[in-house]
Amino acid sequence: MTYTLEEFCKDTRRILKKDPTPTGVAHVKKNMERLVKDGDFVAKYYADSIEPGPRRVYIDPEVGFEVLAYRSPKARTSPAHDHGDSWALYAQVKDYTEMTEYKRTDDGSRPKHATLAVQKQYELNPGEVGLYWGSQLHATYTPVGCSYLRVTGTDLETRPRVRIDQNTGEVMG
Repeated sequence: MTYTLEEFCKDTRRILKKDPTPTGVAHVKKNMERLVKDGDFVAKYYADSIEPGPRRVYIDPEVGFEVLAYRSPKARTSPAHDHGDSWALYAQVKDYTEMTEYKRTDDGSRPKHATLAVQKQYELNPGEVGLYWGSQLHATYTPVGCSYLRVTGTDLETRPRVRIDQNTGEVMG
């Protein structure tokens, strides 16, 4: 049975209005798994004819969550980063995303420098969804042609966030 982006967004609004806690977000995650496995959804939002790069496909006017469809035009490694005071769900559509989760090992006394230790490294494969909370540091590697769907609790571009260069320890945010 087809599950559309419109149905997913309506369900997400209903869930988050009732329960914006981690339990509610876990329900959104289950629906997201269903959405990215729907062939009609994938064909509509991830066709080869669609321009690569990120596209905001929905912003909820009431609850504030955002849905971003992403097709990777080139291989990319992100710096270690967090999501500020929000959360993010990454759902793999095509290929894979390599996720690396970090723990800060410094005492925070140097505001522009941090040391990190890898806690966990794994791949998200088609149909799998990763959930990342607020200050949880992580980095992504996406190969050429990788496609994923990201849902965030709010517009992350308007929130203070931390970015850390894994190689130099420079804090950029």
